[in-house]
Amino acid sequence: MDQIEFQDLLAECETATETYFREVEKTSTLLGKCTRRPLTFEERFALLRQEIQEGDAYLLYIDAKRFLHSAALLGYDALATN
Repeated sequence: MDQIEFQDLLAECETATETYFREVEKTSTLLGKCTRRPLTFEERFALLRQEIQEGDAYLLYIDAKRFLHSAALLGYDALATN
């Protein structure tokens, strides 16, 4: 891996991080709509769907972060993208 490939992966990690945080904010907004009564079916379904989106975004973020962590430990020259 060369420096250009590493920079591209770093940018992808930054994008994944931003996406994950956006999804967390959306989930928090939905959770903030809780009241004394249970959420309606539609609200529960929207919350479930959002939590799945948040989980997917988290997995992309954590994969990118792990790869960059490995680069920090080994140097990006030691990593292959193939």
